[in-house]
Amino acid sequence: MTSSNAKQVRCAIYTRKSSEEGLDQSFNSLDAQREACEAYVASQAHEGWKALSQPFDDGGFSGGNVTRPALTQLLELVRERKIDVIVVYKLDRLSRSLADFVRLVELFDEHDVSFVSITQHFNTSTSMGRLTLNVLLSFAQFEREVTGERIRDKIAASKKRGMWMGGRVPLGYDLAERQLHINENEAHTVRHIFNRYLAVGCVRRLKAELDADGYKSKPRPAHHKIDGDKPFSRGNLYALLKSPLYIGKLHHDGRLYEADHQAIVDPDVWRAVQARLTKNRAQHQQGHNAKHPSLLAGRVWDTEGNRLSPTYTQKKARRYSYYINQALLQFKDAGVDGVTRIPAGELDSAVERLLIDLLENDEQLLAHASPHINQAPDIERLLSRAGSIATEWPSYATTDKTKVLDAVSASVIVAEKHLTLTMNALGLCNLLLNKKPYPSDNSGKSEHESSDITLKTPVSLRRSGIGKRLIIGNNPKTPVKAHPRSVMALQRNVLDAMRWNEELITGRVSSIDALVKRDGLNRRQVYRIRQLAFLAPDIIDRIADGDIPETLTLEKLKQGFPMIWKEQRALFGIG
Repeated sequence: MTSSNAKQVRCAIYTRKSSEEGLDQSFNSLDAQREACEAYVASQAHEGWKALSQPFDDGGFSGGNVTRPALTQLLELVRERKIDVIVVYKLDRLSRSLADFVRLVELFDEHDVSFVSITQHFNTSTSMGRLTLNVLLSFAQFEREVTGERIRDKIAASKKRGMWMGGRVPLGYDLAERQLHINENEAHTVRHIFNRYLAVGCVRRLKAELDADGYKSKPRPAHHKIDGDKPFSRGNLYALLKSPLYIGKLHHDGRLYEADHQAIVDPDVWRAVQARLTKNRAQHQQGHNAKHPSLLAGRVWDTEGNRLSPTYTQKKARRYSYYINQALLQFKDAGVDGVTRIPAGELDSAVERLLIDLLENDEQLLAHASPHINQAPDIERLLSRAGSIATEWPSYATTDKTKVLDAVSASVIVAEKHLTLTMNALGLCNLLLNKKPYPSDNSGKSEHESSDITLKTPVSLRRSGIGKRLIIGNNPKTPVKAHPRSVMALQRNVLDAMRWNEELITGRVSSIDALVKRDGLNRRQVYRIRQLAFLAPDIIDRIADGDIPETLTLEKLKQGFPMIWKEQRALFGIG
């Protein structure tokens, strides 16, 4: 077959060089690659091969990713089916990543494009070419990973020896001869920040104070301008306060190593700051400092170990609080056991009821406390204090209730059919006998091991809107009250229905059409809502009082109901 009657094969030549070194020469590495590829394409002229005049050269771009301008242009032409063959000098010129190369080959196959490496003699249009391709690419990726491991090992060894391994020079230091040296002016600022944090106890207040006093971050020359030299952000302050650099240490792989540079902050001050940061973080997770603290924040899970975190929605002036499963927020639906979103008030009340029932049951309380007390006066004090807490509990603020739960190391597991509250028995005894510290850490056990108190109650989860209602008890026939939002919606529509009906009867509105025109309503909507005026008087009274079962909803009423009152009561479960 001659080139005159062969089908033309459009060939794009791609070249790449990782560094920019030597690219300014008159004949560089990219030119050499292209020349060799053009010669190979010319040798296939009898098959109709012809090189495109457009160059696809990526100089100074790594093969570890596909974010390269010339490669992007090349792939666009592939998608537009304007290329038949891609020619490279060597396989790793296109990619050093096996995952990236697999995706590129799939794209080539999808658009009937072949790939040729002229020095490795294979073609992806054949099965043997594909096998060779995968083997060579695996070795290319292996080489890249080994290089990365060598670099990481070098960094680790250097840090263990206390050497500064680069990065942004921290406030308080200057870099000279690859070592950090103290900048006294900035070091004064660093010490001030640490001392003021201990004084104010909060990064938010610390930032406000620093801003008011005019403190700014480290100025850094960059690209003919100065970066930094701005008020500290809260993120900057958190990073600064946690950095072990300021006590002359380097952090690597979870451990601290002595560094070559001098410390700026006293180690005792640094440790005190870390303790305060840890304490504030724990309080934030448990909601102690929240404007609306949640009783069970940080202590409630489902049976799969997914945390249920407090959240809320607000409609006008009304706030609706919930516990929502973190697995849903992290799109891990497979790990959710049916416990998705529960009204906070219902779950809080159920847990409080379990605790109060224990405090009011002397026999059960002593059964759990007896291993930890053996003197009659202590028993009397314990029962008396338990009764006082049970009586005063409704008057406690949420923060006071959370202190009690902290003292007993309370945790809650919510399942679809039961609720479990677990407490530390020794912690409960110490709480009731007013002994400190409360044993969140049971390392100081004497002759008796601290045991857990496990309290269970049957529950059922019933769907309500996008969440679920928590029903206490094991009687599925127990009527459940409608959600407050459902009640309010029904009340509004019943009022509209009764008003419209009265206006039609008295003649203030001549017809349904006139009503629709006056209020800008939908005719079908008016017909469906107006029938609510024909509910039994006792049902309307129950709606007005908000005392209706969850089976009586606006949507169900819009679907129609019998006009006989007795049948209405039976249908909606109202006696």
